[in-house]
Amino acid sequence: MAIKNYIQLIDVMKRYDDGYIAVQDINISINKGEFVTLLGPSGCGKTTILKMIAGFDSPTNGRIIVDNVDIKELPINQRPTATVFQDYALFPNMNVRQNIEYGLKVMRKTLKDISESIKLESELAYSVATKKGAMEITKIRGDQNKILRQLAKLSLRYKTYEEVNNIKDMRAVQFKMKSEYFLRKLHQYIDRNAQLKMSRTNRQREFRYRFSQKFWKNQNLIKYNTTGLNKWEKLYLELRKWYLYKMPIDVKYDKLNGEYQRLDELISYWQNYPNICEESFKKKKTTRKLRRDEIKRKADAIIDLVGLEGSENKYPDELSGGMKQRVALARALVVEPDILLLDEPLSALDAKVRQQMQLELKRIHNELGITFILVTHDQEEALTLSSKVVVMSKGHTEQIDSPKNIYDAPRNEWVANFIGKANLFTGVYAGNNNINFLDESFKIGEAAGKRYKPHTNIKFMIRPEDIYFVEPSKGIVVGRVKETIYKGEKYSVQVKWKDQLILVESTQQINRNKLVGLDWNTSAVHIMLDKQKGNPNEFRF
Repeated sequence: MAIKNYIQLIDVMKRYDDGYIAVQDINISINKGEFVTLLGPSGCGKTTILKMIAGFDSPTNGRIIVDNVDIKELPINQRPTATVFQDYALFPNMNVRQNIEYGLKVMRKTLKDISESIKLESELAYSVATKKGAMEITKIRGDQNKILRQLAKLSLRYKTYEEVNNIKDMRAVQFKMKSEYFLRKLHQYIDRNAQLKMSRTNRQREFRYRFSQKFWKNQNLIKYNTTGLNKWEKLYLELRKWYLYKMPIDVKYDKLNGEYQRLDELISYWQNYPNICEESFKKKKTTRKLRRDEIKRKADAIIDLVGLEGSENKYPDELSGGMKQRVALARALVVEPDILLLDEPLSALDAKVRQQMQLELKRIHNELGITFILVTHDQEEALTLSSKVVVMSKGHTEQIDSPKNIYDAPRNEWVANFIGKANLFTGVYAGNNNINFLDESFKIGEAAGKRYKPHTNIKFMIRPEDIYFVEPSKGIVVGRVKETIYKGEKYSVQVKWKDQLILVESTQQINRNKLVGLDWNTSAVHIMLDKQKGNPNEFRF
């Protein structure tokens, strides 16, 4: 049975250093074994999501959970993923087999039976690492004590300053140490002296005049002449002396405090050092590299799966685009990932080869049963391959649903226009499963009518292939053919009805200017709320 919510993206957001937000408020759940497609126009954020799952990029906020484990901080090589890139990324100096086997040569296999001697050696490694960690922590503690003594000396320098010797109340000392804000405001006040209007009190006017004329140009940081100054002027000089004296001490204090914090982080590392050593030892001793015969067997199986028989000795430059894509796919699958990530792998192929590779991907997914996540802007590709489609626009998810529901029941006008072709009209739901549009009344399905109240402004959609031609006397609407375009399997016909153009796709060839009737099933009409009319429960376009 497939695991529900095997992959979860919870409130994921990515903001780059320049402030650009690539994706925001992304919430996606993927079951194990699903084929999920991220679909949207260029720049909508779908590749960013793929990179964050793979580990090539980190989310600014949110969580990425795989099998109940948050992998946001895991390195790439520890994630259960493999990636097929858009540009194939094959090694040009290796042939097909060497490209496929490359990942297997660095891959390790876990040993099932672990001997008693390995357990004893693991305990010994832990013991040795514990002693080393304790020694390093002792050294760091000594360095931290030196920093603390230096910080204490700085504090004494504050207390021995001549203007603070007589202050016994600690609150007064704190007042002086917090006086920078007042001082900055005072500086701004003085610097604007020429612009200020002389509309203040006599005391303020006297202060501005005396300070600017007598003290601003001739500053002595310690011995100010305070003769003739009032108490506000004396207070300013006292605060200024304190500020200029304290400023270099603050810089040194911040530097020492930062060094102290760095040493504290090192202590955390050395406290965890025994566990790091033991895990590293177990990883080396309880796993082994794959043998040559195992590598060959796995590579042969994948070569057969993706259809590369007879091309093992060719180099990438000798292969077509479709064959290169098969090699890239084989190289990703051979390491047996739980999740295969595909970043627009078929975009560089021509139409016929792309269709063949779509069928190959579908077959491989059915045979392996692992989770596929595909990024594409090709709507047909998404609808053909996927069991679930995530439609994206401008860094947001517009709709997450099955391919059928995405096409037949789009959530909003944006999705309806982006997926396939649609005839979209604005009308009013009149009640009793009726729509009023251009002085006409149309029937809709009963299920659709139950979701809306009478007199609700709506948008309704009819797909071109759901409309068919009938005799004018039997049509729901009667229009005149404006244009007919042959497209191979079908004709694309534009019919003008009143001031509306209705697109119809039909196997019938209809001549221009012919009067025709149009008919459709009531179940083919899909309704959405009309956002522009200000209805509740508006959708974001």
